Amino acid sequence: MRTARILTVAALLAGGSAVAKHEETLELTTPRTNVRANVTAQGFQGTDMQLQMTDNALKGQAFQGPVDLRLSDRRIQGTVNQKPVDLTVTQRPDVVEARGTFEGLPSSLTLAPDALTGQVGTCGYNLIIDRNRRHFRGTRACGKQEDNVVFVHVPKSMWKEPASGRMAALSVLLSHPD
Repeated sequence: MRTARILTVAALLAGGSAVAKHEETLELTTPRTNVRANVTAQGFQGTDMQLQMTDNALKGQAFQGPVDLRLSDRRIQGTVNQKPVDLTVTQRPDVVEARGTFEGLPSSLTLAPDALTGQVGTCGYNLIIDRNRRHFRGTRACGKQEDNVVFVHVPKSMWKEPASGRMAALSVLLSHPD
């Protein structure tokens, strides 16, 4: 009996840690790709993204290209893949918007608790939160490629970050067309 309790507690603890790991992962899933980056105090670490975030910068590599962004309360400026980024960030209660250019293309991204919509670089998104409130689900179009089943997971820890850092990281992730 005691062994059964110990095994049950161990299984619950193991499951809890698996949930915690998923909760701290920024993720984009499409029919062709799955991009995951662990969110740490230093930034975002994954196979496709190695980004260091400070209060005023997001720098590193994403999708084999350089990322060099300066962050302020209301602006994201710099380069991604050596192309210009200049976004104005507006925050209202529960809604954050980034508008301007990303990789030299017109961009407008809106993040709310129930929706993630807009255009980032060549990719447009129309996502709503799923009923379990675990991820956003919907469609995207990148150039001529359309995907009807796309998932984006934004970990809870990112909702606590300054708006410009949150939108910079999401823009880098969501601009990936594959």
